[in-house]
Amino acid sequence: MTTLANLKESPLGRSTNSMGERLIAAIVLVALCPLILAHILVQLLRRRAMFDIHTLRSASNAPVRGIFLPNRATLSRVLLLLNVIRGDFSLVGHRITAIDTSSSPAVGESLPGMFSLFELRRISGLDFIDEAACNQEYCEKSSVKSDLAIVIKSLLAGMLYSSKTELRDADRFEIFGVNIDNVSMDGALQHIDQDIKANAQKTIFFANAHTLNLAYNDQLFRSTLNDVDYVFPDGSGIEVACRRTGIRRKGNINGTDMLPLLCAQLAKRGQKIFMLGGEEGIAASAMAAMQRGQQNLKSAGTRNGFFDKDDCDDLIMQINNSGADILLVGMGQPLQEDWVAKNRHKLTVPVVMAVGGLFDFYAEKVSRAPIWLRELGMEWTWRLMQEPGRMWKRYIIGNPLFLLRLRNAA
Repeated sequence: MTTLANLKESPLGRSTNSMGERLIAAIVLVALCPLILAHILVQLLRRRAMFDIHTLRSASNAPVRGIFLPNRATLSRVLLLLNVIRGDFSLVGHRITAIDTSSSPAVGESLPGMFSLFELRRISGLDFIDEAACNQEYCEKSSVKSDLAIVIKSLLAGMLYSSKTELRDADRFEIFGVNIDNVSMDGALQHIDQDIKANAQKTIFFANAHTLNLAYNDQLFRSTLNDVDYVFPDGSGIEVACRRTGIRRKGNINGTDMLPLLCAQLAKRGQKIFMLGGEEGIAASAMAAMQRGQQNLKSAGTRNGFFDKDDCDDLIMQINNSGADILLVGMGQPLQEDWVAKNRHKLTVPVVMAVGGLFDFYAEKVSRAPIWLRELGMEWTWRLMQEPGRMWKRYIIGNPLFLLRLRNAA
């Protein structure tokens, strides 16, 4: 395996990087000296700390000092190049950890690196992935080309999701008057699990950039969103909004990534799922796909989304009599939210969740974006290419409009 690290054996095992990698780090560090000096000057003029110093775990598992530039977003780690020059870290490897935390699940020949596949995916909202599996994937596929791709994509993602303010933790945040619950993927699944067990009659919506654009001038839709139990943060637009307002988002809770995890949880518990929405046969195909992945998953039923929304008591009775523990409603925004809000009091299902066009992905009507696009937070471009006639307004007009509204709200 040839990587940027080009690891060497030592008495401690693979615990040092290569001279070539150290040379690259030195050249980059010299090139960035003007930016570092400018940072020092600005911090001196503002009478603020020039550096943040943390004790980190080196390649040999020993404590080393890592110097960071405060409030410099993508450039905050630039002085870790000094550690690369000393052989403490690799340019690309597994995630660097603090000495007072448990060691990251490194595998194979991976060293701690300034850039890592796991951190790239985490900053892009793929935070539900298993870190050990991610490190294993890196070791199996690593090469000079893939290492360089990780560096470039990490820098691009860092610029896209940069923040001018220090991020703070919050259980809930607000964008354009819509309250959004700040949860991780694990946290969202735990909420669903607990609410099913308690027969809690909970309702869950998702909010992405399109949702917030719809709600911006629609007070009724904003009220509908704010009246439910949970609104989960979905998509790269929410990440951009969070960073611009100084919020540390805990996770990207999109239905496409959640559904397989949710179905695995339901199958383990012996719980039933009902899928409502989409064109004829789409929900049934999505259900079949989930059952192929989880053979113990119990279907409470499926139904297309073409029915009289004002005269649907028979359908509601069918759902209630199905024994469903969770109902997924995929009819597009804001139609699905309006229907759920008007009929939730009639539904006895413990959890009702509006999921947009989720069924289309698993029915293979549309395909999922490749992982490299998702790592950059650009999955929407793939959807636009597949359905330009239907999606151009949402993305070509909607995305710039969302960013403009964020700027005006700042």
